[in-house]
Amino acid sequence: MKFNLSLFLLAFCLIGKAQTPTQSVTGKVIDKTTRQPLIGATVMVAESNPPLGGVTDINGQYIINNVPVGRRVFVCQYVGYTKSTSDGVIINSAQPSQVDFELIENVMMDDKVVITAFKNADEPVNDLSVVSARSFSPEETERFAASVNDPSRMALSFPGVQQGADDNENDIIIRGNSSIGMLWRLEGIDIPNPNHFARPGTSGGGITVFSAQLLNRSDFSSGAMPAEYGNALSGAFDVNFRTGNLNDRYYRAKVGVLGLDFMAEGPIKQGKSSYLANYRYSTLGLLTGMGVYVVGERVTNKFQDLSFNLNFQGKSSKDFFTVFGIGGLSEEHYMPVENPVDRVPGESRDWLNSLRNHNMGAAGFTYTRLINEDSYFKAVGAIMGSDIQYKDDTLDLNNIPFRFSTEIYKDWRLATAISYTRRFGAFTSFKTGLHINQIFYDYYSKNLPRSSGEIDPNVQYGLLIDGKDNTQTIQYYAQVSHQVSPKLTLNAGAHLLGLTLTNSWAVDPRVSARFQFNENNSFSLAYGLHSQIVPLGTFFYTDSLGNRPNNNLDLMRAHHLIAGYRLALENAWKVSLEAYYQHLFNVPVEPDITSTFWLLNNQSGFASFELESSGTGTNYGLDLVLEKSFNKGFFLLITASLFESKYEARAPIEFNSKFSTKFSTSGSIGKEITIRDKNTLQFGGRVLFNGGFRYTPHDPVKSADEGKYVPLEGAAWEGQVPPYLRVDARISYRMNGRKIASILSLDIQNLTNRANPRAALYNPVTNDLDFDYHSSGLVPILSYQIDF
Repeated sequence: MKFNLSLFLLAFCLIGKAQTPTQSVTGKVIDKTTRQPLIGATVMVAESNPPLGGVTDINGQYIINNVPVGRRVFVCQYVGYTKSTSDGVIINSAQPSQVDFELIENVMMDDKVVITAFKNADEPVNDLSVVSARSFSPEETERFAASVNDPSRMALSFPGVQQGADDNENDIIIRGNSSIGMLWRLEGIDIPNPNHFARPGTSGGGITVFSAQLLNRSDFSSGAMPAEYGNALSGAFDVNFRTGNLNDRYYRAKVGVLGLDFMAEGPIKQGKSSYLANYRYSTLGLLTGMGVYVVGERVTNKFQDLSFNLNFQGKSSKDFFTVFGIGGLSEEHYMPVENPVDRVPGESRDWLNSLRNHNMGAAGFTYTRLINEDSYFKAVGAIMGSDIQYKDDTLDLNNIPFRFSTEIYKDWRLATAISYTRRFGAFTSFKTGLHINQIFYDYYSKNLPRSSGEIDPNVQYGLLIDGKDNTQTIQYYAQVSHQVSPKLTLNAGAHLLGLTLTNSWAVDPRVSARFQFNENNSFSLAYGLHSQIVPLGTFFYTDSLGNRPNNNLDLMRAHHLIAGYRLALENAWKVSLEAYYQHLFNVPVEPDITSTFWLLNNQSGFASFELESSGTGTNYGLDLVLEKSFNKGFFLLITASLFESKYEARAPIEFNSKFSTKFSTSGSIGKEITIRDKNTLQFGGRVLFNGGFRYTPHDPVKSADEGKYVPLEGAAWEGQVPPYLRVDARISYRMNGRKIASILSLDIQNLTNRANPRAALYNPVTNDLDFDYHSSGLVPILSYQIDF
């Protein structure tokens, strides 16, 4: 800590004594529906004295010079359109900032102006997301304590969202749903799990492959999504990349306990095209050397990733092209206790030598054509893939390894997506699109049963999953939005999802409405039927006779019904309340009438036994949010959720689901203090307090007789570990020199070093259940970033 404090003081002493630095701000203003540039729109720096602003040119672009550094809010206005306000944007002395606006047209109906809500920065990018959705900025992924530029970890502060089974993982549980139900989308196309240390059959991992340096404002949805989103039951991250600077070159370097990070951006052809790229290399060995085990004792981790976005304008001002990509390599090594005589008999982890690799990548292009003033066309093409491999050995006293598990999951895809958007008159807009994925897969899992680290070499391997071939997914959607009256907007659409592997098809209707009482009050209602393909490896379970009994599994489906009320108060305060109901069906369960297995109680992996699509489930609850958007150096977000999550493996017997924690709450706060008119001290915190996950109690008599865990009949998921409580903190100091800006920051996850139980494990010695705890305690993440 002496070194860290010295570094902080040294940076503080290097602060220049010149006058407050200024910087230029550029951006583009377009019509949100048609993507057409708006000429003559004004963009002003809020509360600037003297007033600072700019006006858009023929391409919809503007520039504002001499903007003082610090956090600034920008307001965009254009005749006939709703005023829009940005979030607080950090202006630094090293490079110009880019602030874009997408405005919504005001329309006249019966000689009255249609009432449109005042557009705040956190409004969804997708206008048809009228409930359970909000946008987020890359700066928010850093501002929320212990989010470390990871959208999934940031989302833990949002209503109805909970931490997954381990603090080391960024899985998110939405309203009692498994993280299996999450969708990731990049530049309008569905992508594989974009996380390092990803596990098969889920949407989460260790930390995102995305670089926050490339992110543009993006959407997070947690239910009743518009028709263009498919193959998801619980929620979606719809991620967009920003464009690089068209006029000047800028660089960013970051070093910290998570590793090294380097970003570059600038023009390819001045004013016409640009590049933006980020490379990150990390090893968590430094934390281990400090005695902080992020994943667990005797576990090493390393990863690296590359993200890029190339932006081009065609010869015509109506044609736009991008070439984008992400790629990540990660490796995790679980090592045994070094000295064999120190290994505890019966403690399987002492004897385990496990290597886990996950590599993923996606590269593609987009083409956007502004057809006319009322319509545009967009096409996306990409090649993407995921390669997850687990190799597990157990060692004997002579350190001779014995392989007891091999898992290989390879998935490569050729993906295309096209969409067409058109506005019909002043009151109606229409969008339709088609997504086709050609999937090449190679899934293989083979293992031996293992108890207490001991294996009988005479037992033959069991082949659990075996599939190598190709298939296709097809998605088509159409949706329309119509202004019925000056206060009422209706949206309707449908989504088609098909999997040729099983010849499974589903049509999902979606409808929503928003009633805008006035600029500050609105009521929204949405219904949607959602479908999702079962995690692909589950289809390839192979029994002892070589049969695949799961080849006929249907699409999992869920009805979503959500009603929400939102009140915008003065000084950036907002209150919202949502009530939701979700009914799930076609969820895989075992044919055995005594079984209580329900696929969506899993958080990852593939089922390796026979299933049928007959399970059902119900989630319902209330989400309450009190929020103050970042304004005058302060933000606050408090959420509280009460809910039930039930399932039926066999009607009419109903059980709590694994994720039925009954409540989830969060509180995030941040404060900025300006020092010497150019530097900023920021500090904040976050508290997560949720009900504990559930477990099935053991039968003490049968467990003692058999020497292993035997579940108590009729008591599936009746046990519950104590509530989860975690306190995170963040402090940073942002410095602006003449042409260099830097940030020194410290994020601390689990500030109180609390040991949170996550599950209950059977102990054959005591014939009882012991709590298994989240493997990480207090985790400090120190970093230093410099822009030049």
